Amino acid sequence: MAELSNNNPIQQEESSGFDYRKLWSIIVLNWYWLIFSTLFFVALAYVYLRYQTSVYQAYTKVLIKNENGGFGGASANSTLENFGVVTANNGFENELEILSSTAVATRAVTDLKLYVTYTMEGRIRKADLYKTSPVIVDLEESRLRDLDNIITIEMERKGEGLSADFIIGAEGAGENFHRDIDQLPCSVTTAYGDIIFSQNPGFDMPDNKLTAVIYPPVMMGRMYSAAISILPTSKMTTVAMLSINDNNVERAKDYLTQLIEAYNADANEDKNEVARKTEEFIAERIDVIGQELDSTEIHLENFKRNNELVNLPSDANQAITQSADFQNRQVEIQTQMNLISSLMDYMRAPANFQQVIPANLGIKDQATNKMITDYNDKLLTRNRLLRASSEQSPVVAQMTEEVQDLWNAVAQQLASIYQSYKIEKNSADQQYERFSNRVTSTPAQERILNNIGRQQEIKAGLYLMLLQKREENYITLNSTATRARVIDAPQVVGKVSPRSGIIMTGAVLVGLFLPLIIFYLMEMLRFRINGRDDLNKLTKLSILADIPLTEKLSDGMRAIVVKENSNNLMEEAFRGLRTNLRFVLGPDEKVICCTSCVPGEGKTFITTNLAMSLALLGKRVIVIGLDIRKPRLVKLFGLPTSQKGITTYLAGSTADFDVLDEQIVHGVINPNLDVLPAGLIPPNPGELITRNLLDQAIEHLKTVYDFILIDTPPVGLVSDTYEIGRLADVTFFVVRSEYSTKADIEIINRAAEAHKLPKINIVFNGVDLTKRKYGFYYGYGKYGRYSKYGTYYGRYGHYGSYGHYGDVKSHVEK
Repeated sequence: MAELSNNNPIQQEESSGFDYRKLWSIIVLNWYWLIFSTLFFVALAYVYLRYQTSVYQAYTKVLIKNENGGFGGASANSTLENFGVVTANNGFENELEILSSTAVATRAVTDLKLYVTYTMEGRIRKADLYKTSPVIVDLEESRLRDLDNIITIEMERKGEGLSADFIIGAEGAGENFHRDIDQLPCSVTTAYGDIIFSQNPGFDMPDNKLTAVIYPPVMMGRMYSAAISILPTSKMTTVAMLSINDNNVERAKDYLTQLIEAYNADANEDKNEVARKTEEFIAERIDVIGQELDSTEIHLENFKRNNELVNLPSDANQAITQSADFQNRQVEIQTQMNLISSLMDYMRAPANFQQVIPANLGIKDQATNKMITDYNDKLLTRNRLLRASSEQSPVVAQMTEEVQDLWNAVAQQLASIYQSYKIEKNSADQQYERFSNRVTSTPAQERILNNIGRQQEIKAGLYLMLLQKREENYITLNSTATRARVIDAPQVVGKVSPRSGIIMTGAVLVGLFLPLIIFYLMEMLRFRINGRDDLNKLTKLSILADIPLTEKLSDGMRAIVVKENSNNLMEEAFRGLRTNLRFVLGPDEKVICCTSCVPGEGKTFITTNLAMSLALLGKRVIVIGLDIRKPRLVKLFGLPTSQKGITTYLAGSTADFDVLDEQIVHGVINPNLDVLPAGLIPPNPGELITRNLLDQAIEHLKTVYDFILIDTPPVGLVSDTYEIGRLADVTFFVVRSEYSTKADIEIINRAAEAHKLPKINIVFNGVDLTKRKYGFYYGYGKYGRYSKYGTYYGRYGHYGSYGHYGDVKSHVEK
C-alpha cells in the first residue's frame, strides 16, 4: 500500500482546542433551555435568600492605653519616639490577647445574659428573639458558674400560663421533665438550681412554640471569643478594631460595647489590687501606731503627775539646741528604719511571698520606691496574662522569672538601706550623747521627759503620715481611669452572609452554563453522526450532498421521490447531488458505485432517486442491483415479481449480451431509466461477482448508457463491494444522520487510504429538517414546509441472514 502524503484529502482532520462553533450552535439551538434554566436557578436563589438567615458584621475601634496611662509606645521605643515615630509594643499585643480571651468574653456574656438564647418556631425557619422574647428565663446566679450542661426549655401558651418541657443535655440524655406554669414570675427547681421565669413587659406570649436554651457561660464565652476578630489598625498605633458577625444587629453592637466595659473592669481590678493591699497595710499600721501613741501619752501624763511637773527648765540652751538638732535627725532616721523594718517584716511573711508590695509609704529612697513600683507592675501584668495563658507559656514563664528576680532585689535593697540608716543612727546617737552630757545642770526629770516627748513625737509623726497616705490611697482607689477608650462607637458594616449579589450572579451563571455543559457533554459523548460538522471533523472526504429525510414510503411508485415537473425540497437536494457529480466524474467516466457501511443507511434509495434525477436530464441511465444477497430494486421500483436479473446472466458460461438485455427492465417510471435487478439469490454470490462476465457486461452497457449506477452491499458486513469496485469510476458512501456511527467513518477512511474503491465521496442522507439544529446547520429554515417526511429506511433488513438460503421462492425478489 502506498504511503499517503500529508495533504491527502482523505486524511482525518486532527481537531484541537475548544470548538466555539459547536458551543454557539448549542446556544442558538437550545436558547429556551438556557432561559428556563436561568429562571429556575434565579428562583431557587431568591427562595434561598428569602428564607436564609442573614448575618451582619458590626465593628468598633478602641484606643488601648499603655501601662503608664498614656497612649504612646513604651520606654523600649523611646529612641523612635524622640524622632516623632510612635510604635506599638509587646504590651499592646498582650492587651489584645487579653481582650480576646475567654475570661473577658465570659464576663461580657454574663453581664448581657447572652448565655440564654430565645427562638420561636416559624413556617420555614426559627426566628431569633433577642430582647423581644415574651418570657425571660434565667438561672440563679449562685449556680450559674457551676453549670456544666445545656438546658433546653420548650414553652407553649396554656391558658394564662405556660406549658414547659425541660430537656437537660445537648442530646436530651439527662433529666427530662414537664411543668405547667400558672402565672409569671415563678421558679422551677432542677438539679442545676432554680430556673426563674419572668414576663418581658410589652410582649405577649405567641401561639407558636417558644424555645429558650441556657448554655454554660464559659461555653458561650469560648464561642464569642472565637467569633470576634481583633486586629490592630496600624503597626504604628495602639488602636484596635473589633468586629463580630451575628444574625442580630443589636446583639452584635451590645456585645462589642459590653466587651470593652468588661475589659476595662478587669484592668481596673488589677490596678486596684495594689491600692487595696496598701489600704490593708496602712490600716493595720495605723492601729498599731495609734496604740503605741496612746501608751506614750499616758506614760507622759503619769510621769508629770507623779513628779508634779508643769514647765520644763531652760538650762543650757545652746547644748539643748545642738542636742535637739541631732534629736530631730534621730527621729527622721528612726522613722525610715521603722518603715523599712515593717516592709521587711511584710516580705518575710510566707503569706505575702511574691504578692503586691505596699507602695508610697514615705520611704525617701527613690531607687527603692522605683524598684517596688516596677515589681508591682510586673506582678500585675503576669497575673493578667495567667487568665488567658498557662504558667507553662513562654511569656508567662519569663514574666515569672522577672517577678522573682525583682522580689529578691527589693528584699536586698531594703536590707541594704536598713543597714545604712542604722549606721547613720549610731552616728547621730553618738553626737546626741556628746551634747546631752553637756546638759549637766538639767534635772533627771527633764531628761526623762525629753525621752518620752521624743517617743511621742516619733509616734505622732508616723501616725499623721499614715493618715495622709491612706487618704491618698483612697483617691487612687476611686479615680482609676479606663484602660481602653472607644474611638468609634459600635456600628454595622452591612450584611456579610448570604451575599445576595454573589448568589444571584452565581445562580445566573449556573443557569446559563449548566445546560451548556450538559448539552456540550452530550454532544461529545454522542456516538452517532448528527450533522455535517461531525463528518467534517471525522474525515476530509468530499460530501457531495445533504439529502433531507423523506416521509415513510410504501413499495411502488411512491418510493421514487424525484418526479418530473416537480420542485420540492427532495428534488432540489438530488439536483444538487447531480450537479456535484459532474465535478467528480471525469471524461468518459460513467460507472457509479453506491454503498454504505451498514444496512439501513439508504444507499438503494440514493441510487434510484439519483438515477431518476439523471434520467430527467434526458440521459440514458441504468440501475444495476448487485446487492444480490439482499436485493431491493424490484420492491423499490414496484416492478412485477419475476426471476429476471443479472444473476441469470452471470450464471451463464459465455458473455451473451442478448441474455443480458432480456434481464433489463426498460422504461421504468421514465423512458430514459432502465433497471437491471439482481434476480435469483444464488448460493455463491461472492463468486459470481468476481467472474469476468460482469466486467464484460459493464463494458457493454457503457456503450449503451450515459450513466451506470450500481447498488452494492454494505462494506461493513461483506466484501462484495470491494470486488465490484474494480468496475466503478466513482464511489458514493451513504452516511445516514442519527443512524450511522462515528466508527463507521473510520471504515470509510481506511477504505480510502487503502484505495480499495475509486474516488470515494460521501452522500449525507436522512437530514431531518424539522429539527431546529438542521435549520441552523444547513440554512433550510425557509423550506420548513417540505421538511416533515418521516422515515423511509427504518429497518433495512438484517444482514445476518446473508448466506442463509431457504426454498427457491425466497431467492426471488417479490
